[in-house]
Amino acid sequence: MKNTKIIILIFFMIILLFNNTGYTQPRFRLIYVVQKGDTIYDLANDYKMTVSHILVNNHIEDASKIDIGDELVIKKEKEDINTKSKELDYSLNLNKESDNDFRLDVGRNYSIRYNPDQPLPNINNIPPGKIIKYYVNSGDTLYDLALSFNTSVGVIMALNDMENSIIRKGETLKLPIFNLTKRQVLAKTVNQSDIELMARTIYGEARGEPYMGQVAVGAVIINRILNNDFPDTIKGVIYQNNQFTAVSNGQINYTPNSTAYKAAREALNGIDPTMGSLYYYNPKTAKNKSWFDSRKFIVSIGQHVFAK
Repeated sequence: MKNTKIIILIFFMIILLFNNTGYTQPRFRLIYVVQKGDTIYDLANDYKMTVSHILVNNHIEDASKIDIGDELVIKKEKEDINTKSKELDYSLNLNKESDNDFRLDVGRNYSIRYNPDQPLPNINNIPPGKIIKYYVNSGDTLYDLALSFNTSVGVIMALNDMENSIIRKGETLKLPIFNLTKRQVLAKTVNQSDIELMARTIYGEARGEPYMGQVAVGAVIINRILNNDFPDTIKGVIYQNNQFTAVSNGQINYTPNSTAYKAAREALNGIDPTMGSLYYYNPKTAKNKSWFDSRKFIVSIGQHVFAK
């Protein structure tokens, strides 16, 4: 590896003198983009850390398996939390004229993608339908988002025409979902109106059922979304013709209680007491019991039978 990498990467020390305060330092994470000739052994030597530390933090099993353009998180092995002088590890290289309102906020998290010789990746192969809008939350970093969306910091920067990898709470980012499973996409695209609709359905269908029975109704909705034989949205599944009694009798318009909302969120988070069921019915009130009897019985919860 070229020794000039150490010169190009300008380390600088910003001393925050909060001797008598409880403020914490901004936390930086360096994202290094692999160049031709790089090895993990050289990176470990340059950044004064062990090879195993780099492997563990980047979920790499074989030290030889890195490619040009790969992004590696370079994280300190030890942090001295007792020191009175707070240091920031990496330079930001910001254009002050175009970003005059930028300031460092203590207690925040930042990721910095570094490598002057490696361009951002080509994003022309990402279909528009595989890109969603994401609102940045407190504590988000590009590295964490890239990990969560199974992509790279470079791809996110290219999608959003970013010159640096600093993000702020409240910003809107374009994020790719083409590497995610259908369940992962659902979890990342659900909004408050979806949760409310699920809660209304659960309340209308199962408000007299035990809590796990209410989660089960929500799980059936999710299972249908993930199944190719049903619509692929929460609204589409719930309002599909003649599927939910609460829709046909108007009880979906009742105001749900907190339990119904909690059950909806649990179902969205992957809790499924029905073990993949697509249907449920009450044997005492079902009008088409013979059809349900033809399905594969999975489990009975409260007054409902769940089946595939």
